[in-house]
Amino acid sequence: MTNSVAGELADLELPVERGCPLAPPAAYERLREQAPISKIRLAGGGEAWWVSGHEEARAVLADPRFSSDKRKDGWPLFTLDAATLQQLRSLPPLMLSMDGAEHAAARRAVIGEFTVRRLASLRPRIQGIVDHFIDDMLATGRQPVDLVRALSLPVPSLVICELLGVPYADHDFFQGRTSVLVRRTSLEDRQRAFAELRAYLDDLIIRKESEPGDDLFSRQIARQRRTGALDHESLVSLAFLLLTAGQDPHGRGGTAALLRHRRRGHLPADHRGRGDRRGEHRGR
Repeated sequence: MTNSVAGELADLELPVERGCPLAPPAAYERLREQAPISKIRLAGGGEAWWVSGHEEARAVLADPRFSSDKRKDGWPLFTLDAATLQQLRSLPPLMLSMDGAEHAAARRAVIGEFTVRRLASLRPRIQGIVDHFIDDMLATGRQPVDLVRALSLPVPSLVICELLGVPYADHDFFQGRTSVLVRRTSLEDRQRAFAELRAYLDDLIIRKESEPGDDLFSRQIARQRRTGALDHESLVSLAFLLLTAGQDPHGRGGTAALLRHRRRGHLPADHRGRGDRRGEHRGR
């Protein structure tokens, strides 16, 4: 590590605010290039190791000596307040926060929902959802169009709602709470959003337990009942993970990235005509 980077790290607190929403902060770029393994300070007052080199990150992810379990002492939380630690340790962990055999068992329980065959069966419905929102967007005749609001938010939201059996009418509620959780807002706001979203999902799973349907959560409940191991709290944690991940609040710059790198994305330099959109979508 160079002296200049070491001096910079002494004053660097993570997470660093983005200047441009479509690009990482310049400080992250410098660290990756000059100090891919560094010790940094967290906003909550703790310390952590920063690993940003590609090969270094692969080595860490493949090493069983490292843990994903946030309940363990020393895990680098952005906030170190007692309430957050107690909350983490009192609830079943998310799959992303499991290690080894525990993670493997949780993954096996849902992997059947994401097989190639099952996802292929969903393709016509997903195609219809995409076409619907594109048709609505084109029908307005307005330019420019807010692509995030008109397409990239509602499409994954509606798809994940159908997959999980969540009423789409509630999407404004859980999109708003999810955004609060990932925007690094105040601790109080994040705790409130977490509690409200978890209460909503708790009620959803209760309803699925009494009135199952043709959806992922209903099938998980049936599977647990067959094995005699119905675990309501673990299902709520699974619902929390899948619903928040399905909203994809971080991925709103994908279209901008494709337009910036047309050659890599194989996009034509000037694609203004509507053409046969259905064929174009399916061919890519």
